[in-house]
Amino acid sequence: MTEIYDCIIIGGGLAGLNAATHLKKQGLNILLLEARNRFGGRTESIKVDDYWFDLGGQWMGGTHNYLRAVCEQLGVKSFPQFDEGKHVLEINGKKAYYAGNISTLNNSKDYKLDGLFECIDLIDKLAAELDPTKPHSHPRTKEFDYQTVDQWTRDNVKSVDAKAIIDWFCRVCVAAEPTEVSFLYFLHFIRTAGNYSLLADIHGGAQQDRLIGGSQQISDKMAERLGRGSYYLNSPVKAIYQDKNICTVKTELVTYKSKYVICAIPPTLAGRIEYRPPMPSQRDELTQRMPMGSVIKTIVIYDEPFWRKEGYSAEALSDKGPIFICYDDSSHDDKKTAIVGFIAGRAAKEWGKKTPEERKKAVLECYARWWGDKALHCRHYLEKDWKTEEYSRGCYLAYGGPGVLESCGDALRQPVGRIHWAGTETASKWIGYMEGALESGERAAQEVKQKLLSSKL
Repeated sequence: MTEIYDCIIIGGGLAGLNAATHLKKQGLNILLLEARNRFGGRTESIKVDDYWFDLGGQWMGGTHNYLRAVCEQLGVKSFPQFDEGKHVLEINGKKAYYAGNISTLNNSKDYKLDGLFECIDLIDKLAAELDPTKPHSHPRTKEFDYQTVDQWTRDNVKSVDAKAIIDWFCRVCVAAEPTEVSFLYFLHFIRTAGNYSLLADIHGGAQQDRLIGGSQQISDKMAERLGRGSYYLNSPVKAIYQDKNICTVKTELVTYKSKYVICAIPPTLAGRIEYRPPMPSQRDELTQRMPMGSVIKTIVIYDEPFWRKEGYSAEALSDKGPIFICYDDSSHDDKKTAIVGFIAGRAAKEWGKKTPEERKKAVLECYARWWGDKALHCRHYLEKDWKTEEYSRGCYLAYGGPGVLESCGDALRQPVGRIHWAGTETASKWIGYMEGALESGERAAQEVKQKLLSSKL
């Protein structure tokens, strides 16, 4: 007789593992299916010279309380992101050095930032008006959703330098061009984080802390606690059939049955699964219209932190590229020294066509432009083009272009029969981050738990 699980969870990243964890704690019979040969989803850690570097998500923000609590439960320790020294701002062909937050450039003679901070205040005000669980319910949804971030900044930002900074912010946060991202989606992204500064800052912000041993260990430890028999790796789901009583989940080799399913993978990947009956048109449209962001994450490992000796933090913001933002990526004990940098948006698509040697050369030359020729000589160069990852197809998250939230935003979280949706895109706090992934997993687990309880009454 075929075993019928209470719930099958698709996806072994933080969202799926957290959903599985919560359901199993309730004594429910669950099974988690992960397509890859590893756990972690969009977190991936690699060991080089006896130190774990993160090729995927890596930061724990100051308000990432859920992630912090999970790390404490699992014994994962954190340490502050290094940011002492001068930072680089390179916008519109001009370069300036500054310390502290970007707001210290307000009176800089190098840039004309007229209206930048008033614009940020307005963006925060508009974002605060959104319901983070239903951003498309805002009275001005059509107005905001049918224009891009680029269109809004052209109409509302006074100076070209200020516009370039807002455009840069969109590019590095969403990994897409401001010409591609709906302004409503941009506001939603900011709303779920709290405000613009929390996304941009280190102290108290999204990049406050890093994890000793890398972020993938969180997923590995959660899977270990689930126990063998509760999951299978190398098990991409091909089809989900459902009727009024049961779900049938098919992989290439095995068929499973369950009362409910939690699909904890990005919308575009969920859209590649065969469903019977087919998904409602609104849900199907959503999966076709929410592409993943484009990002290549690079890590350059050096023999010494030469930038620190010269008074720099290794933090740089640029619209020239190929690196659009970078940080000091050295180990907690300073025994390993490195810089982590991101190629994002259109640049990631363009540089993704080139060879690893060409990308390495360009990245090192970029750092040499900011910190001198010592940057040209590295110990190791690591990179991860997330667009080429079969079971992610991009990072950091799926984003909405013009009209997506207004026309099919309801379908992002709304269950379809016995199928529920999780993943960082469905979160109400910190979408695109590990925090959001964890929150979404618990929310989906609670939905399934309530339906199971209702069916027993």
